[in-house]
Amino acid sequence: MTQGAREQRMRRTRRALVAGARRLTAERGLSGFTVEELCAEAGISRRSFFNYFASKDDAVLGTPVRDPLVAFGEEFVAGGSVPDGPPLLTALQELVVRSFQVMEGSHDRVLLLEALRREPVLLQRLTETMERRLADLTALIARRQGCADQDPFPGVAAAVVAHLAGHTVHELLETRPAGTDPDESPPQAEFAALLARNFRLAGVLLSPAVTAPGTTPEIPDDARRDTPSDIPSDIPSDTPSDTGGSP
Repeated sequence: MTQGAREQRMRRTRRALVAGARRLTAERGLSGFTVEELCAEAGISRRSFFNYFASKDDAVLGTPVRDPLVAFGEEFVAGGSVPDGPPLLTALQELVVRSFQVMEGSHDRVLLLEALRREPVLLQRLTETMERRLADLTALIARRQGCADQDPFPGVAAAVVAHLAGHTVHELLETRPAGTDPDESPPQAEFAALLARNFRLAGVLLSPAVTAPGTTPEIPDDARRDTPSDIPSDIPSDTPSDTGGSP
């Protein structure tokens, strides 16, 4: 089996586990089914389950055993010291896309909401996970940029990127019908395209161009496209060196 085929099979299994865990949780609650039942539905062994998720809770939330910020974090940080490495904004975009590839699960948003209503404790777990990832991303940005301990820039940058990533996931779920075969239209490519567009649109908002009160900024044609492209060169992507990391 080729590497590509193996990865495709793993994605399909991961989505099947997430979808099954959410459906069973919505129907019976977390205590109403076993890992063995979930694995039987997905066609894998109980032992294989733990290659994907550490618990049923994590399967419902789509939280993988392999934390993407841990898996790709050091490479992201090291990129800041490479002379011809990507600028911070581009590196963050790449990190988000790679993280999505590891975390991607079922695209049925309604099913997730039903599971969260049945088990409110999962909503708290989800909130805690998001807060932890935001703190981890803040720390990675600080290390990459060499920011001082009290520098507010890493936290602001992480918050903006996290919001854009979450907004993009929401947009993908809204536009992608539940039950769509992921092999027909790869969601990774869709996510990357939407994220690139949203980064560009955010760049329009944050660019130094002055906009009169009560008007909206003019959006360049390339910022409206739904396909990935380079971020406009006039949008600052790294922090000025004379401010210790703060913009």
